[in-house]
Amino acid sequence: MTAKAAYEVRMNAQGRVVVPAQVRERLNVPDGGEFVLYLDGERIVMEQKGEARSRLFALGARLAPQDTNLTDELLQDRREAARREGDE
Repeated sequence: MTAKAAYEVRMNAQGRVVVPAQVRERLNVPDGGEFVLYLDGERIVMEQKGEARSRLFALGARLAPQDTNLTDELLQDRREAARREGDE
């Protein structure tokens, strides 16, 4: 289990929060790094954009049926919808 560190930060009048240098260094956040911010109940969670994307792709891969090609299913659905529209 990874040890958790807590940092006290303050939001300024424009709604800006500074990510402490120790956090940026530990996570190798480059200048101009992009984040995804979301709410978890009453908590604000901030995650590097690339990490969030990787986590969501992994979740999608786990949830998708292993014996199904989702691209082929989508194409088939689109072809059937186009055929139905042509029949009208």
